[in-house]
Amino acid sequence: MSTFQWTEDLRVGDAGVDRDHQGLFALVRELEDSDRGARFMAGIIGRLEDYAAGHFAREEELMRRLEYPEIKAHMAQHRSFVEWVDTVKATYQRSAESPFYLADQVNEFLEKWLVNHIRKSDMDYKKFMDGDAQVPN
Repeated sequence: MSTFQWTEDLRVGDAGVDRDHQGLFALVRELEDSDRGARFMAGIIGRLEDYAAGHFAREEELMRRLEYPEIKAHMAQHRSFVEWVDTVKATYQRSAESPFYLADQVNEFLEKWLVNHIRKSDMDYKKFMDGDAQVPN
């Protein structure tokens, strides 16, 4: 059973973005609790691709509407995530023995991503939603 859980302090205040983040937490829990077979990993990789495409588009549109000044840096983090998913997929496709190793690597990366990206980067634009942000001159 995972100790890595969604908590209310992770809400950014946009229902779609918050649902996406909750889904990523659920994916981490599935990875921790799974048998990590080849078909399972193929599904996880597909879900990560879907997450990146849908979630990042929603989040970037939200940041545009908020006129978030750090949007370019935030988008660069999103591009890095997409590149990581592409690398995981390529590695998986090259080696039939890779699902077990990849599952551990994916799980470790996602836990770090959730802590570093959502808890830090996403909370920065949340300030703009709350009206607490100071926009530099």
